[in-house]
Amino acid sequence: MINDRIELSVENHVAHVRFARPEKMNALDTEMFAAIPMAAEQIREDQSIRAVVISGDGGNFCAGLDKSNFSKVLEQKGLGLGQGNAPTKLANRTHGIANVAQAAVWSWRELPVPVIAAIDGVALGGGLQIALGADFRYAAPDSRYSIMELKWGFIPDMSSSQIMRHLVRDDIIRELTYTARIFAAQEAQEWGFVTQIVENPLAHAMKVANSIANKNPHAIRSAKKIINASYYQSPEEGLLMESIEQDRLIGKPNQIEAVMAELQGRQPVFKD
Repeated sequence: MINDRIELSVENHVAHVRFARPEKMNALDTEMFAAIPMAAEQIREDQSIRAVVISGDGGNFCAGLDKSNFSKVLEQKGLGLGQGNAPTKLANRTHGIANVAQAAVWSWRELPVPVIAAIDGVALGGGLQIALGADFRYAAPDSRYSIMELKWGFIPDMSSSQIMRHLVRDDIIRELTYTARIFAAQEAQEWGFVTQIVENPLAHAMKVANSIANKNPHAIRSAKKIINASYYQSPEEGLLMESIEQDRLIGKPNQIEAVMAELQGRQPVFKD
């Protein structure tokens, strides 16, 4: 357990991050906000991990901000994400380019390995934003979603402005943000929030994660690095980056092992 809020386990090169607050629908409180970047950092430091699955206990992914945090707002102490009684200034950068709330999302974007969100039940407000931090998302048919922050007089501020614009049409983002309405899995998939609707999101995510873990781990890391950077590069920068990363892979032991295992019809044995 990490901070009594998240359980992190690793098996066959796949990390499983479970939000472990089912009695609160895995809502985000101060401890949960602190635990999520801690989990991501542990994964980053473990070179044996090749893929990550995020899920929630108790039939829900994450219901967003815990309403108990609102007492801090009423006392003019921010969102209660800091330590002690001092007001929390969200403009303070605490995790690289992010604050603690943004790090709950952006940490998954910055991980060098693919991250998959398995969504059951609800992914509301901050819960949806965390799911968007994953590389892709598998959702249950009856799952529900909302960019819910304006319901409480806030704006979505956990990195979604930098992620949604690459996934979803501008007018859809605006309509869902301004209305804060709940929408269904079928709409979420149609609009780009969800990659695929499946009967058992966790089982499917684990199957895909294990498939990824069976690929050259250095190539997987290079692929994510290139894709992450591509949205912000000029063509010249992007083409050069492709070539640099490929030069680092071709002829190296893991790349040779990938070829030999494929030709010999066997499972590859890669070095981390």
